[in-house]
Amino acid sequence: MSKKILAAFDGTKYSEGASKYAIEIAKATDSLLIGVFIQDMRYLNFTYAYAWDQPFIDFSSIETSQNEEKEKIDLNIQLFHRACNEQGVKHKVHLDKGVPLQELLRETIFADLIIIDSHTSFFSMGDTEPNPFLKDLLVDSFCPVLIVPHQYTFFDNIVICYDGSPSSVYASKMFSYLFSEFRDLNATVVSINENSGNHLKEGWNFKDLLHIHYNNTDFKILQGNKEEDLIKYLQEGAKNSIVIMGAYGRNALSRLFHQSLSNRVIKELNTPVFITHH
Repeated sequence: MSKKILAAFDGTKYSEGASKYAIEIAKATDSLLIGVFIQDMRYLNFTYAYAWDQPFIDFSSIETSQNEEKEKIDLNIQLFHRACNEQGVKHKVHLDKGVPLQELLRETIFADLIIIDSHTSFFSMGDTEPNPFLKDLLVDSFCPVLIVPHQYTFFDNIVICYDGSPSSVYASKMFSYLFSEFRDLNATVVSINENSGNHLKEGWNFKDLLHIHYNNTDFKILQGNKEEDLIKYLQEGAKNSIVIMGAYGRNALSRLFHQSLSNRVIKELNTPVFITHH
């Protein structure tokens, strides 16, 4: 079923990985792919020179910077058009100028999914992963987010992280609604029990739901530390997989319990991560 999918780029830094993931998914689902190229205009607030110890706006410097950025952005847009045309993917381009997060959040209101490179950042200090820009996008996006590795490797398996929470159930439903074309892929549900039990919370209800939306499901119950064991399993058993997580809620309690784990999955795994909240 066709969808409207966004592929988000820093206009001056084209991501081959994000482009390839977006094109493959759009092609598989016969969807409209929108390349969103964002030009960060916040630097205009900091473009000053000094004369006689007094700041003034250096308009020649602004014009030079804008011309240099325009050349890079135009080239990257051409690369995106060419890649889509080669694969026969329906596509458009949006060039958004302004505050990157605000521009991208506005786009997500009118989209079914946004795909973005895990390295995408705008004007961020430090080297934390995910960076503050991506964290804010995950919290406030109005549609599901697919964070993809910088290097492209397409997935042929699904891993669903399930902890019994409504958000983890919702994420598995949203993925199946968006990607019914992938229902025949092998889907493994991974859950952690910190005691010696070997059961899923609300297992019967969840299995009934899964069997409607996924044709090949398996279940992996791990015992031990929730965060460490899940990361270890995903590192070893999630090769060529897409990981589904219901991680970022808008309320403080949900953030407290879920953000740390989600951040580690994004940082430590070289695999696409599908994240949504309700």
